[in-house]
Amino acid sequence: MRTETAVADSSCNLCAVPVMVGELIGRMPHPRQPYVPMAWLCAHCLFDRRDKPRLTDVLLRVFHHTFSGSTITLLNTTEAAVLLEALLTAPAPEDDEHLQEAITALRRGIDAPEPVMGLNYHPAVAAVAALHTPRAQEASAGDSAVLAAIAQHLAEWLHNPQDIDQALYRNRTLWRQAVLASTLTPTVLSQRGSPFWV
Repeated sequence: MRTETAVADSSCNLCAVPVMVGELIGRMPHPRQPYVPMAWLCAHCLFDRRDKPRLTDVLLRVFHHTFSGSTITLLNTTEAAVLLEALLTAPAPEDDEHLQEAITALRRGIDAPEPVMGLNYHPAVAAVAALHTPRAQEASAGDSAVLAAIAQHLAEWLHNPQDIDQALYRNRTLWRQAVLASTLTPTVLSQRGSPFWV
């Protein structure tokens, strides 16, 4: 990891929070494929996002794991607790099987002796959708912006409104990058690209 103090105002390349001159920033080592290197990160994303996660950090894990083509988002018990608390306070339909599966999986993961749990694709997407409902939008401005971007991109990948032919791409990650680059309404995530190893 390379760290230094910021010489100009900017924003974190992962979570997009503002970074002021003089604050600690850093870059992570190059990850394995299909992940791509991140630019400068804030001190929270460098050191605390796994041990003291915000909802934004957990949502970004869902996004980047999905973006990389993984069907499972790996969460530690602290991250699982943050996501579970958000879901339990969000008004959501009880007949959503995938959402109920997400809540059950998170509870089991928190109580299990293993330090890491896996949240499957459909429950993870259902969790994002439940948190993105208008009545559930009581998160901070940063959380809301990231949540809206993640919900938009997951929907675009599912429905492919740009009609981008997946067969033209060597793998699913390259296709997702193309969809992200041509997103109908560019977001903070489409500007940053990825997938990032988070």
